[in-house]
Order: sequence, then structure tokens, then C-alpha cells
Amino acid sequence: MIETKFLQLAQQAVAALKWEVSFSPKPGLVDAESNGSHTDMDIELFYKSADSLLESFSEIAEKSYRQPIDLSLREEIGRIGRIAEKDMFQATNGVNTHKGAIWSMGLLISAISSQQTNDLVTILLTAKDLSRLPDKNVIPKKTHGAVTKQKYALSGAKGEAQNGFPNLAKALVFKPQLDDFDTWMRRLLVLYSNVDDTNIVYRSNLKVLRDFQNLSAQIVVDPRNILNNPQFEKLNDFTQEHNISPGGCADLFAASYFLKHLK
Repeated sequence: MIETKFLQLAQQAVAALKWEVSFSPKPGLVDAESNGSHTDMDIELFYKSADSLLESFSEIAEKSYRQPIDLSLREEIGRIGRIAEKDMFQATNGVNTHKGAIWSMGLLISAISSQQTNDLVTILLTAKDLSRLPDKNVIPKKTHGAVTKQKYALSGAKGEAQNGFPNLAKALVFKPQLDDFDTWMRRLLVLYSNVDDTNIVYRSNLKVLRDFQNLSAQIVVDPRNILNNPQFEKLNDFTQEHNISPGGCADLFAASYFLKHLK
């Protein structure tokens, strides 16, 4: 049944969010071994948060099914996304665990259901077109990300989508035929080294972001086993020293897994 198809797509998205938080270790981020740079989050909270999004993700898939990419769909997806945020905050007692993921994953689910495809290029282009449509019901808020983007002229999660998810694509084209731990770790580091993560800048400054990116980029091309690489330990120490958390990268990491294993 079509209804089952919608639910299955939503379940894949939720599973990807749970996979992301379980993937360990991830410098600065909550995982199965550490709470990273967070004192108000742990892996169980992320599981609860992910589960709370199932209904909204399923509704996004249903409302988008074979629909044209137009303003009506954009506003409907935005409406459901705001409900998803409320459900998330209720599940986490006000902690922002997946706000960025709701945005990116919602766009991708809508694009997949609208076009009925698992072709990566088509999905990213469709999500790009959808994200560029204005939603008149959005009320601008002075969030951490908004303040940081304005101060440093960074595009953030919105810009990532409106540019066609270029960093998500970079992660997916890194050794696309492989699916082992080392490859996924390097894909995460590809994101670390390319995403202008506003979460990092808000907690520190632009120089810290650039140092974080450069250190991550060095590890990606280093042939040594990552977990035994002193540079990886240095990266972990760096996130602790500066109390930074690349949450924007985490959202894209989950999205990359979702698209890589899309059924």
C-alpha cells in the first residue's frame, strides 16, 4: 500500500538519525562513547528525539507524493516541519537535538516522494529547488545560527540546501563503492573539513572553525588507521579545548547515510 511506502521512507530517515548518533567516536558530538561537548544531551535523548519525528516525516512523504515542486508544497512541508520541531522539543524537554536535521531530512524526503526516485542527482536538485521557494509563514527568529550567519556571513543549513547540498554530495562521492567503518569515518571528516558549521562558530569564532577544518582535512588524506592516528586524537582534544560541536555536520552525516542506503 502507498501508506506503507510513506511510513517506510520515514522509518529509513529515523534509522539514519539513530545510526548517526550511534556512530562512534565523533569528536565534539554525542555518540555511544561520549556526550562530546554537550552537558544537556546523551545518546538516549537523541533516540527519543528521532522517534518523535517519525509521524511528521511520514506526513511529509505523503503530502509530497508525485506533487510538483511549487510554493504550495513548500509551505505545506514548512507547516509539517514546524510541527516536527514541537514534537522534538516535547520529547527532549526543550533541548535542540534535531532542528537542523528536520530541515535537511524533510527536504530530502519531500524530493524523493515527489519525484519517486532514488537517483542522487535528481534528489539533490529537487531539494534545492524546494528550499529556494519562500515560505510566507516562517517567522524569523534570532537563533544562535541566525546570529552567527549574520555576523560572519555564513550560509548555514539553509544555504547548504539552497546550493544543492554540495557538502553532502562531497561526502557521498568519497569512495562511493565502500561502506565500511573507515570510509564512513573519513566521510564524516570530509564534512568536518568542508562545512562552515555555524554551531562551531557560535561557540567560538571563525578562526577556530578554520583550524578545525584544516586539521580534519589532513586526517582524511592520511592513509594511517584513523583511530590509531595521533592527529585524530588531536582533533578530539581540539573540540574539547574549544568546547565546540559540529552539529551541522552531524545532520548532513545522517542525511548521507539515509541517501546511501535508500530503499
